[in-house]
Amino acid sequence: MYITKRITVFKIVTAEWKIELLALLQVTLVTVLYLELLHPYLKISLTVITVLGTALSFFIGFINAQAYDRWWEARKIWGTLVNDSRSFARMVLTMFNTSENPTEVAAIQVRLVRRHIGFLYAVEEKLRQKSTKEHLAFLSESDVRRIDGISHPGNAILQCQGEEIDAAERSGHIEVIRMAQLNDMLSRFSTSMGMAERIKLTVFPVYYASLVRASIWVFMLVFPMALSAQTGYWAILYATLLGTIFRLIFRAGETLMNPFEGEPTDTPMLSIIRTIEINLLEQIGETEIPPPVTPVDGRYLM
Repeated sequence: MYITKRITVFKIVTAEWKIELLALLQVTLVTVLYLELLHPYLKISLTVITVLGTALSFFIGFINAQAYDRWWEARKIWGTLVNDSRSFARMVLTMFNTSENPTEVAAIQVRLVRRHIGFLYAVEEKLRQKSTKEHLAFLSESDVRRIDGISHPGNAILQCQGEEIDAAERSGHIEVIRMAQLNDMLSRFSTSMGMAERIKLTVFPVYYASLVRASIWVFMLVFPMALSAQTGYWAILYATLLGTIFRLIFRAGETLMNPFEGEPTDTPMLSIIRTIEINLLEQIGETEIPPPVTPVDGRYLM
């Protein structure tokens, strides 16, 4: 996610310079061809092209709105995980009965909190299809052996959490009502994980997006012909500018369609997880606290 408040037009254009060059070549070729050869035989109404451009702008706006909804929903999911994670750690540290076997109870509390941090890293790795296995650093040896080879580590970690909470209740370390509250938190984590996976696995309608993308290039094909009849070779400039605006706005929406792909515009999952990790480690009294994630090139967080 970008943290800079402004991106210059120069950076936007230079990032897409190959496509911009291709668009300029297309517009130039079409304009020259039309003025030198086709103008006496082919008449294109500028009014019709204006209607086409207006319709195209509506379609691009619709796609961008839907893409932003996907991006914002992903950010809300991870915002919920932040709040629920802090609440879960607080509940773990305050709901257990520490009057008997305080050492054993403290060990359970630390395992639950650290295992939850591992759960968050496992979710991030699943969404970004990474194989770093950072989550293993927060699990006990028995947990690592148990989830080894499991296709969904995040779900397996929640299973371990539930079993340990259930065992603590049977051992008298926590009351039934409080155990139910902790299990409710585990259900909330499972729900948030499933919502994020829904966004990840639901591909934005390819046919619709591809049709709009193709329509932009068609517009840049016919617009300079209609405009050159009135403005001559100045149509190259006007058509290139308008086509570039359409294409860049559509591209802005495309970058938001898939918020879990490791791009600069993505949901900053690693930064969010590190914030949660710092908060939870401080809650359990750890002394070795990692620093916050630093922005990449000072511009965006991952």
